[in-house]
Amino acid sequence: MATAGDNGIGARIRSERHRAGLSAARLAHETGLSKTYLLRLENDAEANPSLDVLRRIAEALDLTIADLVGVAPTRFVGDRDYPPSLLRFADEQGLAQGELEMLASIRWRKGEVPSTPERWRFVLDSLRASRELDR
Repeated sequence: MATAGDNGIGARIRSERHRAGLSAARLAHETGLSKTYLLRLENDAEANPSLDVLRRIAEALDLTIADLVGVAPTRFVGDRDYPPSLLRFADEQGLAQGELEMLASIRWRKGEVPSTPERWRFVLDSLRASRELDR
């Protein structure tokens, strides 16, 4: 049997689950999938999850499916006016679209928009810590 290192998608699921600080049981709960199935996805090089399964896992991990399968995400700028410092930070850190949108949605007082990667990192880390308290 192949290992998770041989399975790109399984290795990414495991890596992103660990990055998010979630146990397999917690991710199973968040996705409505069984823990056994998730662990099989992470470890079986022959696993072929459906698009719906990938979507559920990606949403629970606050990622796009593109992030999860290792394709460069497409950033949709649309009508939103992103601060240039945020776009630079997002690119440097490889932020998922959801995290970019979360940071862009903050309403700042005039002149208070972070202008350095260090300030954006502090804001992002604070939001992630806050989210952990809700779990």
